[in-house]
Amino acid sequence: MVRVMANTPHGSWAGCPYFGLRELLEQSVTRPEKVQVALDEMNRALDDLGISGFRVESITRDSLAADEVGEWTVKLISMTDPTKTYSFQSSGQT
Repeated sequence: MVRVMANTPHGSWAGCPYFGLRELLEQSVTRPEKVQVALDEMNRALDDLGISGFRVESITRDSLAADEVGEWTVKLISMTDPTKTYSFQSSGQT
């Protein structure tokens, strides 16, 4: 699901207005504060979808701003056991 959210246009899914991060992640190349907006939107989408077992703790860009393809790592944290974390990597056009 994380990969789908990263590649989906923001606000394009009528079932959940917070779903989709592509534009926010693309904009973060020149506006780093958009990463926090993407993190907040991802957690809102999880809430809206009734997913309560984990939350997004961080989103970090693994590629350079000049790279044609942006690469990201999304770190999730368990809400039942905060010592458990999960990381997913995603890449897409910037």
